[in-house]
Amino acid sequence: MRKFTIAAATRGLSIGMLLGVMVAAFAATSPALAQEDENVIFEEIVVLATRRAADVMEVPVAVSALTGAQIEAAGIKDVWDLQQNVPGLIIGRSQTATTTNFNIRGIGSTSNNFGVESSVGLYVDGVYRSRQSSMINDLVDVEAVEVLRGPQGTLFGKNTAAGAILIRSVRPSQDRDAFVDVTVGDLGFVKVSAATNIPLNDDWAFRGTVFSSQRDGIVDDINLGDDLYNDRDRLGVRLQLAKNEPGDDFNLRIIADYSEIDETCCVAPFRIDSLYYRGSLANPATITPGSDAAALAFGGTVYTNYPYPQPLLDALTAPPPAGQGFPGTIVTNTGWEDYKVALNFPPVSQNEDAGLSLELEWNLDNDMTFKSLSAYRSFETFDFIDGDFSDVDIFTRSNDVELTSFSQEFQLIGEFGTGSTYVVGAYYFGQEVDQVTDTPTGTLFGPYVDFLRPELPGTVQAIEDVRAALVGTPLEGVIAPATAAFPPGTTSLDIVNQDQDGWAVFGQVDFALSDSFTLTLGGRYTDETREIDAAYTQTANGPPPDQAAILAALQGAAVGDFSGILAGVLVPVTEPNVAWGAYLFDPLAPRPDVRDSLTDDQTTGTAKLTFYPNDDMMVYASYSTGFKSGGTNTDRIPPNVNQIFAAETSESIELGVKGQLGPVQYVFTYYDTEFDDFQANSFTGTGFNVQNAGKQTIDGVELEFLWRPTDSTEIQAFYAHNEGRFESFELGTAWDTWVFHEGVWIGQGDPGCSAPLPPNLNDRPETCPRTGDSINYNPEDRAFVGITQDIMLSDSVSMFVRGEYSYVGEQTTDGDGDPFSKQDDFSIVNVRLGFNFDNIGSTLTFWGRNITDERYYHGSADVPVTFDKMFSYPSDPATYGVTFNKTFD
Repeated sequence: MRKFTIAAATRGLSIGMLLGVMVAAFAATSPALAQEDENVIFEEIVVLATRRAADVMEVPVAVSALTGAQIEAAGIKDVWDLQQNVPGLIIGRSQTATTTNFNIRGIGSTSNNFGVESSVGLYVDGVYRSRQSSMINDLVDVEAVEVLRGPQGTLFGKNTAAGAILIRSVRPSQDRDAFVDVTVGDLGFVKVSAATNIPLNDDWAFRGTVFSSQRDGIVDDINLGDDLYNDRDRLGVRLQLAKNEPGDDFNLRIIADYSEIDETCCVAPFRIDSLYYRGSLANPATITPGSDAAALAFGGTVYTNYPYPQPLLDALTAPPPAGQGFPGTIVTNTGWEDYKVALNFPPVSQNEDAGLSLELEWNLDNDMTFKSLSAYRSFETFDFIDGDFSDVDIFTRSNDVELTSFSQEFQLIGEFGTGSTYVVGAYYFGQEVDQVTDTPTGTLFGPYVDFLRPELPGTVQAIEDVRAALVGTPLEGVIAPATAAFPPGTTSLDIVNQDQDGWAVFGQVDFALSDSFTLTLGGRYTDETREIDAAYTQTANGPPPDQAAILAALQGAAVGDFSGILAGVLVPVTEPNVAWGAYLFDPLAPRPDVRDSLTDDQTTGTAKLTFYPNDDMMVYASYSTGFKSGGTNTDRIPPNVNQIFAAETSESIELGVKGQLGPVQYVFTYYDTEFDDFQANSFTGTGFNVQNAGKQTIDGVELEFLWRPTDSTEIQAFYAHNEGRFESFELGTAWDTWVFHEGVWIGQGDPGCSAPLPPNLNDRPETCPRTGDSINYNPEDRAFVGITQDIMLSDSVSMFVRGEYSYVGEQTTDGDGDPFSKQDDFSIVNVRLGFNFDNIGSTLTFWGRNITDERYYHGSADVPVTFDKMFSYPSDPATYGVTFNKTFD
């Protein structure tokens, strides 16, 4: 574990003392208060966090669990809504529905790179899902959702270094129950779901579940229409066949599922435009246009709400001689929060997720159960985006991926002695990923870059001037004709295949030392192999040019010194070499094919001591480790970045208290976790590079309460404080947008880089040490309060009112921590008013989410090619609707 600083030690000691005082106080007072409120009974929520069915209040794990009934009562449609109700859980968005990512306690992984798996393990009905976007569909016919926080490497294996999310669907039964649920709302929202049980005989039952949801978009396009982008178009079906009920001597369950997403997703309005660099405006002598001026020059549209003086705007668009006469359009008084963009075409985001699983369970005797879970899964996705996020024809990108996997798990679960239990098992997982990425440039890519980088066409012109000067001399013809940096049709194509195979054995034993103490010991050994076979083709076919040497050679030729030219430094930019400018843009830059492999083995484990002071309280202390397996960069990354990255590991100390104090259920957790070789994924503006960052630490406290002051009133609340920092990270991504707009004008670059800013900002470093920085995408403070009030209107009709308030602290929303990506703290308010009609088995609910219309963003990024402006992915605005639910017995 890391060495505490004095401040961290003091903070940890203070929290530990606070918890100790609370434990002592609750232990002393809870018997009396429990006696006063002995009729307050809380529903038992069964979780599988320890691979054994147990009450969530009796497992020594930081886990939040919501039953299907609670999910319905809170109006949670999907995991986007779920995160508001669970401490530590953050779900981020990116440019497609396929690139959703999950984060627990500030730690997660992007899903943009298919060679990277999540630090948060995702399981549906016990089956591991390697693609995070397979979890973003609607939560329909769900028995429970469990969010396990902290390393779960012993029982759940690799890729649970930060935690795990378990979703369980409702199992077929002999009950002839069914439901139909219909929701309509603004933005054209329509969601329909239904499920039914069909008993086939005394032993077998079938259950079918279907759902579909559609909604208009939330982002307008000035060229293509309103409410177009970030829409909803999803559907799915799940078919189950089961023999007997859980707990019988033999159980079998077969699940076949299919879901698809076909959305116009996802776009992000610009938050920082670059008509002019803002820092340059302080001095009339330094006023400098940015890349948006180039967009205007080629007929593009620029939104801004920055208070530029009108003369500066006129200088760009007014006819000469008053201005440049650029044909583009400036839309003023329109900011990011207005959710407006301008693209060449709508993005395409499609994926299909399907699978088949077979679960067998034998109760061998009263003390032992054998389980087997086999699963085959297929995930296919196709994304097509306007890669420059503008209505200038610069470049596009398509990504076509097919992923197939097979997993097999065996478990042996039993009891021994007096109250002691064990679970042992073996696990296999194999997966193949086939990915094709195509990045063609548009008709204006070359002219656009030449406009921004005049030294590129200047080099071509200078070479031609030298060639002309050599006509009639002995050196005539020594220099080949110059070629354009980006000729029309410049493109790149990446074809990547990745295979992986891994197996593991694991075991955990809970020793009942006495009625009051339980000692838990567990361990897991994992062995994994990955192979990558990547073929990269591109228009560019020459060696990288040395711009400094070329400039020196041309300057020498201007005074009659042709030695530099004769040295051959011009060869990379002359015939037959083409597209030499591609070295400035990683997705087009040449790189060698890759055939490589990775073999990794890891041992993880846990040790816990649980103490039961009385029947209403549990106190535990745990030490646990986890790891996320190494992987391969499947993006086209610079050759100097290693295609292979190693496994990340985590170790955590956790102290927890769970219990009931009269009408209040409470959970207190303190944790301190260290990550070694953390797999940091950085978007450099042109691609996603994954590398091992070194050490990262997080520590914090989580407080959860459930209070029932009366039989008809329930109050849920949590508060979570999480601090995270990079203890060592030498090759982080450097700031871009802030440097262009502010840093250069005060003579400061990224403060993490010791080197001064280069004379040409286009030569600034891509990487910069991030050691000591706080982690990104981590609001240090989060809080939630949900209040539900039930009101009986008659013997068969009742009403309920529910209000929710969520608070999220400030955070940076880009992987480089650029100050311009900072999201201020915000609050969300949801409300529900419903009526239960017991005599007809129906519920009618009126609801509103984010009723204060808070506009906040999930993630930010610098714009490719230019790097001097920033866009951010928007949240849903205020939405309203009504839901009708009908159940059938």
